[in-house]
Amino acid sequence: MPPPCADVGAFLDRLKRALHTIECRELGPEAAEQRFGRFADVSEGHVFLSLDSDRLLARHPEHEELRELVRAVRERGPAVNVTLTSPST
Repeated sequence: MPPPCADVGAFLDRLKRALHTIECRELGPEAAEQRFGRFADVSEGHVFLSLDSDRLLARHPEHEELRELVRAVRERGPAVNVTLTSPST
């Protein structure tokens, strides 16, 4: 996990990657490969994204893209075994 002072861009990249995994799993392996080609994420297993999203959103309350990505991963991820978790302190 990036350090707490990391640029919000690093968190956006991690959330976008998680959302890509979610989209590929929602499509299924064959459709994901047709849509994304060699960039399709067809790996199996549970994916855990360790990110203190509540703290991050509190630090960046005006960042709409961040808010939307967190919401999408929280809502859509669990159905396809992608889970947003808070890091252990």
